Amino acid sequence: MKFNSFVRFKIQICLLTLLIKIVLLFSGCNGLELFSKTKFKPSRFKQITITDKSGGVSVITDTGKMEYYIEAFNMAEQTENEISSDALSEYQVVLEGNKPKHSKEFTMYLDRKLENSNLFIITGNKPGKIGKEYFNNLLTEEVFEPVYANRNPHVVTLKNNSGEYKPEPVSYQWKYRKTDNNYYDSTPGESNSKEDISITVKDSSFPEILSDFKPDNIKWSISQNDKLVFESDGMQNNSFSLSDGIYQCTLELEWLKNKNSDFYGKAKYDFNIKVDNPPEIWISSLQTYPGELLVITANHVNPDENVTITTDIDFTPNVFARGSERVALLPVSYFHKANKTYSVHVSAGDISETFEVEVLDKEFVIQYLVIDPKVAAATRNEESAREVTEKIDPLRPVCDDEQYWEGVFIQPVESGRVRPYDFGKRRYVNNSPTSYRHNGLDIGQNEGAPIKAINHGRVLIADYLIGTGYTIIIEHGYGLKSWYYHMSSLNVKTGDMVKKGDIIGLVGSTGFSTGPHLHLAISVNHVYVNPMPFFEQGVLLPGLQAQ
Repeated sequence: MKFNSFVRFKIQICLLTLLIKIVLLFSGCNGLELFSKTKFKPSRFKQITITDKSGGVSVITDTGKMEYYIEAFNMAEQTENEISSDALSEYQVVLEGNKPKHSKEFTMYLDRKLENSNLFIITGNKPGKIGKEYFNNLLTEEVFEPVYANRNPHVVTLKNNSGEYKPEPVSYQWKYRKTDNNYYDSTPGESNSKEDISITVKDSSFPEILSDFKPDNIKWSISQNDKLVFESDGMQNNSFSLSDGIYQCTLELEWLKNKNSDFYGKAKYDFNIKVDNPPEIWISSLQTYPGELLVITANHVNPDENVTITTDIDFTPNVFARGSERVALLPVSYFHKANKTYSVHVSAGDISETFEVEVLDKEFVIQYLVIDPKVAAATRNEESAREVTEKIDPLRPVCDDEQYWEGVFIQPVESGRVRPYDFGKRRYVNNSPTSYRHNGLDIGQNEGAPIKAINHGRVLIADYLIGTGYTIIIEHGYGLKSWYYHMSSLNVKTGDMVKKGDIIGLVGSTGFSTGPHLHLAISVNHVYVNPMPFFEQGVLLPGLQAQ
């Protein structure tokens, strides 16, 4: 009898259990949830610690926030999702109990594609997925910040014809939006680096700024030796012109706030740039008259770059350095044929230019000069020729590598009587069957009138010569010389440095002369050129004012 009662009791218990399961099944309730021992009771815990693989940590002690996290953990639904993907970030979660035995530890995985809203936990070897209703608010903790793609200013690439560079921001003010739809301040990391960027500027423009998100405002500031030399506000491709050298550059970028972006703010980048412009080659003119001067320049020339000039004009020019600029003086002799084109080929580093220079027609006058035969015989003889060979010819190739002259040249004698056609005229003396070319200007003035140096320079010779009387030759730099003949006395000596306007002697009629005057000539090495343009425009350096 007792046995039958026990059997009936067991049957009743089984039926009751089956009935409860059926009720739970149709009610949608998970029986495991009802009886599970993995449920976390908020009252048992005093702190939640979440740690990522790199050591980032968030500690949660706020009671309300803790209850929200624990509720999310408790409501996680079992899932068959694969949670070992490389697209997941792993975190360790520690629920620190009020008593040691209540503490719990488990692993959490977050899909780095936040738009998927996948957040998993593993408790008791069973993966569970936290519901979307919790997802957005859970990910506001600092430990999750690395998964936000826009939490820092965007990577910026500077691109130009010499390469691509990725400078790091040295400072920024940045806000980004988290999954709860609120903006948060980004915490800048420490950065004191300055990246050296070597830029070869061929088109005189700033490097192109490449970024996944185009900045709204751009500002460039360029300094050298703590002095601002260029600034461009609000323009990316604004052209600029800087000479070669090292500069300090600051680039400031700003992204404005708008409803479609998850970020806004400013970033500043500091770096050094090396400006190395390619050489630029100029010539002063493509047309000239016989007996005039051409000037060739090449700028942005590095010390290891050679400048060479070849030409069918009968002259080999010397090239002189003036900082990163190279200068060459190319005289066109009055012996060159008119109405003819001459080639001038210039190379500087990897750059080369060929200029076709047209020599225009110019009529030179003919002069028949009569001079006392005794004077002619005393001044034009073998001794005079020997003196020129010994004292003058060695001075012709002298080329000081410093430019002494400045600006336009001045007339050497005030109120002097000068005839521009004097230069280059064909002169026959005392009905001689042969002629010679007059290489300068005869400037008439009274005996004893002061003579001025036409520009700064170094006195190569100040001496009495049989043919030219009291004579001075001044080197103005780069082989450019001025010649002064027939003076009555000298006021300087060989080796002196003179300034433009200094009194160097007095007008006279010494040597081969018919009366008081100054013979003034200008040459580049051994080739004489017309002095008149020097009084009007100086030496034309292309791209610059007359020098």
